[in-house]
Amino acid sequence: MSIKKAALLHDMSCFGRCALAVIVPVISALGIQPVIIPTALLSTHTGGFTGYTFLDLTDEIKKITAHHEKLGVVPDCVYTGYLGGAEQAALIRDYIDKQKRRGAYIFVDPVMGDDGKLYSSYTKQMQEGMASLAAAADIITPNMTEAFFLLGREYEKPPYSKADIGELTDGLFNKYRNTEKIALTSVELDSGEYGVAYADRSKTEYIFTRRHEINYPGSGDIFSAVVCGGLLGGADFGASVNTAVKFLDKVIEYTVQTGTPVREGLIFEKFLSELLQLSY
Repeated sequence: MSIKKAALLHDMSCFGRCALAVIVPVISALGIQPVIIPTALLSTHTGGFTGYTFLDLTDEIKKITAHHEKLGVVPDCVYTGYLGGAEQAALIRDYIDKQKRRGAYIFVDPVMGDDGKLYSSYTKQMQEGMASLAAAADIITPNMTEAFFLLGREYEKPPYSKADIGELTDGLFNKYRNTEKIALTSVELDSGEYGVAYADRSKTEYIFTRRHEINYPGSGDIFSAVVCGGLLGGADFGASVNTAVKFLDKVIEYTVQTGTPVREGLIFEKFLSELLQLSY
């Protein structure tokens, strides 16, 4: 049986559980072969650490993808996340377009910011570049902050009504016409419920969960990786999102109980065996 491949374009932090450090093991546990294309190399991630090193890997992306092309490596999915620089957006968009013509599923996690603010490393050019990647996506997984930025709208603080969420998803579908699915995370409704809104072009549904007071780096990466792996494995959209939400809730609860420093990220490794049981 042929194992599906996912090209993973994201940053690699040498310490701290986020980005490729969590995406690769989660995707692997779900039975998908990672094709790793790092966008940047950091000594640590940027959430809670100072003095970290940062290396933009734009030139290496060109070399890596060229070598993969020579080897005949054709991914079934392209998963993009954090950009290491403004120039990368056009380069990655070209790669996406090439793989999409070959039938690849395009999964874009528009990693740009949180809590109403862009990450400090993000420029206007990078924001526009991320929008160009979202325009080619089959599915996008923005948090609420990123959804507003993708629409070019001023961020509005929670809570939100379901009508507000519907307006956001409709706006995203209208602007990003190739996109068929949206998983909108960090949704806080005026009813007090918290979770994920997931939508296709016909309806919007919700999966609610507990709201944990601690915001761990890498949470969104784990969520997106589980959704991506589920979809590639043949699960439907709702089932994939439901699995991701429940998995993340369990991992967060355990990590809180251990007292692990927040900046070290979520202790997800203990629960990978549960994903192995779902792998295809």
